[in-house]
Amino acid sequence: MGVDQDRQETARPRRKAIIEALNEGFDRGDPNSHVSRFRDLVDKGDARYLVTNADVDGLVSAQMLAAATGWTVAALFDRTGDIRWHPDFESPQDLIDTGRVFGVDIFSPLFSGISNHPVYFGATSRTSTAVRDELKAFDDAMRSAVEHHHILNLSAWVGIGALRGSAAPNGLPYKYPLGTAQLLLAVLEAAELNPRIYDRQYLPWLIANCDGGVDTIRTYAWNAETWWSALAAVVGPASHSEAIYRMVTNQRPNEFLDMDRRLRYEEPERARFLNTKWNLTSSSGECISAVSGLISDLSGWPDPFLGGLEGFGSWLVTVPTRNVMNLGGITKLDPEVRKTHLNSARRGAHVNFSVFKERGTALGWSLTTRDGEVEDLLGTVPLAEEIPDDQPSVPDL
Repeated sequence: MGVDQDRQETARPRRKAIIEALNEGFDRGDPNSHVSRFRDLVDKGDARYLVTNADVDGLVSAQMLAAATGWTVAALFDRTGDIRWHPDFESPQDLIDTGRVFGVDIFSPLFSGISNHPVYFGATSRTSTAVRDELKAFDDAMRSAVEHHHILNLSAWVGIGALRGSAAPNGLPYKYPLGTAQLLLAVLEAAELNPRIYDRQYLPWLIANCDGGVDTIRTYAWNAETWWSALAAVVGPASHSEAIYRMVTNQRPNEFLDMDRRLRYEEPERARFLNTKWNLTSSSGECISAVSGLISDLSGWPDPFLGGLEGFGSWLVTVPTRNVMNLGGITKLDPEVRKTHLNSARRGAHVNFSVFKERGTALGWSLTTRDGEVEDLLGTVPLAEEIPDDQPSVPDL
């Protein structure tokens, strides 16, 4: 059966699963729904420390969340694999041990958060029984973390499996294909913590294009539109989520290009830290500071950094143990190597499945510190380019 036919055959169950997951997760009438529990977390009034991904999606999301809650950014995972954290804490683990961490655009089974990353293997009968049991135990641990911490993650809510292909309604090609920012906007609106969007020229496009949403809605309409329309609908027709969804579905072919040129004309110094896709040009402190300041000026949202953005240059940096496990040939891996990957991911501060140009689909994870024993067994891996691939192949087991 071809991919097009797979999409047709799975369209109905995919739409049903998305609607059911959103209805359940966003149900404010249910005190135990994920959005209700998120609102409870905010209403407690406790200071929360945001641990965020140092890309545009992470920065926009963290600043939007900080504006709505008063929570502050205390640590960043950057694209080099480094962790930067505020010197009030002895280490990233010390920060996590406060029990008051909330992840933004990162997934961890250790704490609450919001993210867009697939987190389940979804092993099938093609996998040998022993290995399938290992992967199922991992999925069960991740699922338990999602429920216990009420993690806001749509791919997890519908059970997307990295080992499942286009023939399965919960296959990896049908993952939530947008950024954390679009989901967070809907969550805040549903929780009646509506962010104020003063700027109507650039900020809606910035939110919409987190993780490439402006192109995704056109390139992968067979998946993206189902998700985005349902996400807007669960909030309501008068919402910012609905307005942004309508904006991208009705966009002119060159409209985002026009926005990019206008931004560069008005903001020549700070816009140079964004490429034409509005991704960060680097993970340097200068770049992060410039873009964060630009977001604040456009949005009216306050400086989200603990101690203020002016002190960001004094934050500490560590290079934690991190690695990836390719899913291709996973059953042929040395059992001890596979076990170490899975155990490390269980205690990871950032865990997700991604599709890479060279590696294909892989489980990536990062700890909060260096672990010599793990590195001695697994070695280290060079950074690789992740691609927005909405049609990954099923790994050869």
